[in-house]
Order: sequence, then structure tokens, then C-alpha cells
Amino acid sequence: MKKILRFIITKKNLRWTLLFALILIVIIFFTVNRNNDVIVIKKHRLYQYFDGIKFEFKGRIQINKKSEEITKISFEGNTTELDSFPLYYEDIPQLIFPKNMAVVYPLTGKQYKVNFFTTAYLDADEVCVKDKRLVKRLFDAIIYDGRDLYITTEDSTVTIGNNVYNVSALSYIEVNTFSQTVKMFDYKNEKYTSVDNVVDEVIISNGSYKVNASLDLMYYDNKSKLFIKDVNKLTNLPKKG
Repeated sequence: MKKILRFIITKKNLRWTLLFALILIVIIFFTVNRNNDVIVIKKHRLYQYFDGIKFEFKGRIQINKKSEEITKISFEGNTTELDSFPLYYEDIPQLIFPKNMAVVYPLTGKQYKVNFFTTAYLDADEVCVKDKRLVKRLFDAIIYDGRDLYITTEDSTVTIGNNVYNVSALSYIEVNTFSQTVKMFDYKNEKYTSVDNVVDEVIISNGSYKVNASLDLMYYDNKSKLFIKDVNKLTNLPKKG
């Protein structure tokens, strides 16, 4: 053993030893990074809703993060590109985010990021998020994609003019001011609602906070603050606080 160590640390061989170690580190880094950019689901079915139509993904499901903007899903010989809409599990109260999302606390104005492939799930009627090793319960928070999509973490109301809609935790609300449409998926009741010709402001509330989804605006401490559009610039969601 001593002879081997003396051989490695001699000036003649030290350069090659360091080069080999560097190559090995690079290989390990890219292997781990590649694995983090791919997720395979075999035992569960997933689904999404588009314009009121339920699309199911089954069999061997593979989700690939191709770049910062592109995420693709492959299943049963088909491949399609995903947007930021969550993928819901068919048999367990859980969803997965194909892209980075913001976790916003409207009562304090704080905004953080959870990374692509983060899951959100119900545990004793409370929403938890799991981002790699981080597991955290969310209270008085809403999840946002940086554009038009909001995901609730508690039972909430969506108010459009004089109309009030009830949605459960893990539901989504898409507010498109350009097309004047609001599309909602109530997770608990698996109910899809589409509202057209929306000219009133869309307000999402859990009873404690109020968010103006038409303006991407939160209200707290008699102040207001815009949601940050570039989710990637946010710091990661901390374990505490």
C-alpha cells in the first residue's frame, strides 16, 4: 500500500493523478445532473386538464427537462411538450410541477422558488411540497408560475365580479387577461370551469390573504406588491421561515 501511495504522489505521476481525478469528478457531476433532469414514473397514472378535456398519461412515463424552457413527457410511444400546468396523480393526492414555480406568501410579501419536478401533496389535509431533500408544509401560501397560473394550498374562493367559486387545495386558476378568460380546475371535485368575457378583476382568497390574479398583485400590511415574473431569479424555498 505504501508503495502505491509513493507512486501516486511522486512529481512525475501527481499531474496525471490530478487529471484523472478531475475527469472522474466531471463524469460524476454530469451523470448526477442528467439523472436529476429525468424522472421515470411506472406505478402511477398522471393526468392534466386542457379546455375541459382530461388527458391521461399511463404506462412507463418519462419526464425530461430539456432546457430551462422546455420539458417533455413520453408515454406509450408518444412525446409531447409540457407547460407549467401541474401533472396530477390519478391514485394518490399528489401533483408534480414540470417547471420551476414560485411559492408566494401574500401576508408577508415573501417569494421563493421550488424547482422543476417538485411534488405537492396532501398530508392530513395540509399541503406539503417536496423539492429534492426539502419537505415543507405550506400555510397561507399560493404557488405561481410567473405568468397566468396559480395553484392553491388551502381551500379558497375565486371572486369574479359578483360570482364566487369555491376551489379546494391543489386546485389551479389560470387568468388570461388578454383573452379575458379564467379557467379553473377544482381538484377535490375534479371539476373544470371556464369563464369567458371576464372584465372584472379576479380575486383569490383563502380567508386570510387576498391576491389580485388579474394584476399579479398581493395585498399585505395595508400595502401591495407585485408577484415576481422571473421565477428563476428567486432563491430556493427555505426549510424554516
